[in-house]
Amino acid sequence: MSGNVLDPDHPRLATAPERKLETSIGRERRSRRPDENRHREEVIREVLTREGERLSQEVIRKLTSDLGVSRATAYRMIKTFRSCGAVTAPMTRPVGRPKGARVLDSARETLIRDTIESFYLQPSRPKFSQLVREIAKRCLKERLPAPNWRTIKARVHDIDIQTRARRRSETE
Repeated sequence: MSGNVLDPDHPRLATAPERKLETSIGRERRSRRPDENRHREEVIREVLTREGERLSQEVIRKLTSDLGVSRATAYRMIKTFRSCGAVTAPMTRPVGRPKGARVLDSARETLIRDTIESFYLQPSRPKFSQLVREIAKRCLKERLPAPNWRTIKARVHDIDIQTRARRRSETE
């Protein structure tokens, strides 16, 4: 009767104290991370003081097995430790581009900004889709790749709301 819900060992029938125990075990795992980071820092500090600047492949192989991380993660931890003296767990690092990062070339940024100001910020404001088409048309004329609509939307939202409203009412 192990799969039966009426079985006293079935997880659904766990009492409140047992559930609290399970959640406290989960908390123990989370609270172990600082200890794990401290251990990693100590191991990396010891390896760097013993081996110096240049680390051999054998030392890196031993380090990855001791810490239970990949080779790339070990190198990343060493680099972080050398720069700030601490090891940040890989899961706490942000993934992707930093918020607000701009990757378009200056020609397209200028084209987008000019099109928003001359075409979109008017009293009879066109639809956003028309702005996207207008920018795509101007990019095609300049032989530039058209930006994604999300990029254009971000540039429109970068303009202050009051500035947008003022620009639309000034040209009347």
